[in-house]
Amino acid sequence: MILVTGATGFIGRRLTAALDDRGYEVAVLSRQPRRAQERVPRVRLVEAWNPLSEPAPLHIIERAQGIVHLAGETVAGRWTEARKRAIRDSRVQGTRNLVAAMAQ
Repeated sequence: MILVTGATGFIGRRLTAALDDRGYEVAVLSRQPRRAQERVPRVRLVEAWNPLSEPAPLHIIERAQGIVHLAGETVAGRWTEARKRAIRDSRVQGTRNLVAAMAQ
């Protein structure tokens, strides 16, 4: 199983479809699981995960043969200092929380 975070984004939607086309089982971690199910309907396993505040669900991490981490604040919009900080923080903290679950 391949785990994808950020599956509802531009790259994530195309990646999950390509993995499914090649016969991979795909799991998705999403802040908005209902939205993820609508945007990537071919994926059967969608779990809620807030990458800013919690480690990724261990039962998913343990099954993953590969992980593609694309989750983070969107880069579209005005590039203010606050926006740049939100983008950076979403990627750094999300990665930390994902790695924390992988290390268990």
